[in-house]
Amino acid sequence: MPRVAEVLGPQGPLRDAIASRLDTIPYHQQQHDDLRQLEIGVGIEASGLSILPWGEEKISSQSPLILVRDVITDICDPLWEDGTFHSIIADAISGSDIHSGIKKPRFWLPVGDVAEAIRIMVIENKLPAPGQTLLMAGRKPWWPEAVYAEAAHLWNRYSASVEGTHRPSTLEQPPMTPLPGGHDKIARPNLDRIDRHMRNCGEPHGWRPSGSLRLAIMRVFANLYE
Repeated sequence: MPRVAEVLGPQGPLRDAIASRLDTIPYHQQQHDDLRQLEIGVGIEASGLSILPWGEEKISSQSPLILVRDVITDICDPLWEDGTFHSIIADAISGSDIHSGIKKPRFWLPVGDVAEAIRIMVIENKLPAPGQTLLMAGRKPWWPEAVYAEAAHLWNRYSASVEGTHRPSTLEQPPMTPLPGGHDKIARPNLDRIDRHMRNCGEPHGWRPSGSLRLAIMRVFANLYE
């Protein structure tokens, strides 16, 4: 079966996730005859759509452009993230303190949400217009301590299941982590444009990433100890 799009760029978990989701589109669902010519660059620029990592500096592109911020992949992909998420999980498993340089909240976004949004845009034939860059990021800020507490609790629960040593504490929900002072003053990513775009693609709730951080942590566990 012919593919609706060609995904270009260096191999990695984000590229693989996007390519896999696009492969699930039935060819008859394409909205116009030229869709088979669509080139999507993941980590590189491409004629049809460029998907690049977000940075503080402004990025310009001649093609439709999506910037991805704080994406979570099962294994650390240095093109897309600096290793913070996987470092916190490794520290939680070992019982070590969080690295002293990790302090800022991040707007973590599971890779599946990125891939699914791209799939919807391709099906609807509604890519961003050139010069109208879309930013993808999670909506909720996650402080390092909250991710650490979640990962430590899930690891203890998993270990107790394997060893048959469950206690009431391992069966409870993860403890609530107090928010640090000034949490209400952090700079949040502007997601208005991606929200409007997804509504225009037929998503009634707009940009509402549905991926679970807990599931993302468990997937990292699986890849660390497979």
